[in-house]
Amino acid sequence: MKYFRVWKQLANLAISSYFSNRIDTFSYFLGKIIRFVFFLVFIIAIFNYTDRFAGYDKNEMILFYLTFNLLDTLAQAFFRGIYIFKNDVRTGNFDFLISKPINSLFYSLSRMVDILDIVLIVPLAILIAYYADLAQILTLSNLLFYLMFIVLGLLVAIGFHIISASFVILFIESESFIWLYRDLLAIGRFPPEAFSSIIQVIFTYVIPIFIITAFPAKALLGMLDFETVIFTLVYVFGFFTLSILIWNKSLKHYSSASS
Repeated sequence: MKYFRVWKQLANLAISSYFSNRIDTFSYFLGKIIRFVFFLVFIIAIFNYTDRFAGYDKNEMILFYLTFNLLDTLAQAFFRGIYIFKNDVRTGNFDFLISKPINSLFYSLSRMVDILDIVLIVPLAILIAYYADLAQILTLSNLLFYLMFIVLGLLVAIGFHIISASFVILFIESESFIWLYRDLLAIGRFPPEAFSSIIQVIFTYVIPIFIITAFPAKALLGMLDFETVIFTLVYVFGFFTLSILIWNKSLKHYSSASS
């Protein structure tokens, strides 16, 4: 409950900031919509020339793209603090964060709330339900399965953010990890089958981008077998645990900017 109150206060500050810069806010939001619509139109245009792409029809491909956007939007909406974390460490503001009576990792990742991304979550959910209905896969069991894998995918995304924050502490001049993650995440706009076998292996087992983006869509489509579900549960638990261990280790190596 305490953490929700803190997050709510951070969200109120973000809303005040957006309203005080309305032109910039509108331009930023418009840019998000244009980028989203442009790629959606691109996917639809592909199917003017073919009935299937990488084994999927148009509605299924759109579901992969919408799921990618949903996971990316959730992470961007609630954990945007990672993008100013380097400045906190460099200037010594992190000294004050770790002295607060609240988890420093939670505060560091959550201190910037993107209200515009939160606004986009509802229309994205509606579009996903619409295209799932068109694909005739919108059942209660598929939906619950989908939501479970959304949570698992989000945990992996959070893990990447935690590792990025840890690297900022360990290597103060480096914030490239989060941007590398952002660049690699773009591969998740397409299903794994669109790529070679080696790419599928790398981005499933080594850099688990497809676990974030593709596995939830496949869960909704009813394409995951029991072994894959168990593997995902174990992998996500291990990956998230590893990210926490790296964070704890980085804190032990942290030296105050004032020291």
